Amino acid sequence: MKHITSSVIICTRNRLRDMMTCLNSLKEQRVKPTELIVVDSSDAPLDTQELFTAIFNATHFPGISLVYQHTRPGLTYQRNIGITLATCEVVYFFDDDVVLESDYIAHMNEAFQMHPHYAGGMGDITNISSKKTVYNWVRALFLLQRNYASGRFTFSGLPTHAYGMKQFMDVEVLGGCCMAYRRSALLKHTFDEKLNGYAFMEDCDFSRRVSYDAPLFYNPRARMQHLESPTARDKVVDTRAMYIKNYTYLFYKNFYPKNRLKIVGYYWAIVGLFVEGIALRDIDFIKGYYKGLRDCHKRKENA
Repeated sequence: MKHITSSVIICTRNRLRDMMTCLNSLKEQRVKPTELIVVDSSDAPLDTQELFTAIFNATHFPGISLVYQHTRPGLTYQRNIGITLATCEVVYFFDDDVVLESDYIAHMNEAFQMHPHYAGGMGDITNISSKKTVYNWVRALFLLQRNYASGRFTFSGLPTHAYGMKQFMDVEVLGGCCMAYRRSALLKHTFDEKLNGYAFMEDCDFSRRVSYDAPLFYNPRARMQHLESPTARDKVVDTRAMYIKNYTYLFYKNFYPKNRLKIVGYYWAIVGLFVEGIALRDIDFIKGYYKGLRDCHKRKENA
């Protein structure tokens, strides 16, 4: 069987030590990527940092094309820059705070080779919380985002993730920390740069659009950890506001035009997000969701 070529894109900002851990796990891959692309928006560019240059070189990644690009901040913008630099058949997007098991790329490449009709896929995250929690049942009730699920979108337009499931399966949602696409899909689609900053749900938007053209897969044999680094993150109020604003934008972009009855699911999920904040006893969640809805309302008034 013909060897599949692969590009790895890592977008990062002000996370030098997380990048070191991620790169070390890539260095130990049994099947190496063909090219490794780092799109960096750090205040102090990584290529000026000795820790980074000590590992991001031909000695540690022999035979691999290494590409470094410094850009302005913005995850979707950085990912689109990475796409323009990638040249291989399959393109992997990894967050800078993931740690891959040594056969992650091998198992994913094998899946792409065995199933040529799939446009994209992702592996499993091994350090997620158990599905057997009351909290997860509450999220299911309110059609909210959750793991150990079908990997499809709910009636509210919010995604579920297959992380934790044991079987290879078709999905509609690929998680941004570990998604991969065939180059053919990336020639047709780009990431929505209206989703700026951390760009919550940009992965859901992208996979939703691609899944209309061809199926996506979840491969539990490809395993990794997502450490969810606390470094360079906004305040909880701001991230929760961004989450609800992006959700609203994507709901009206991808779901409402196709089925207007889903507006019921949307408002039910909004109620669920506030219930979630109350259940967690986290006033910052509630403040953030309120701020996000208020900003959405102002945007509609000014439209």
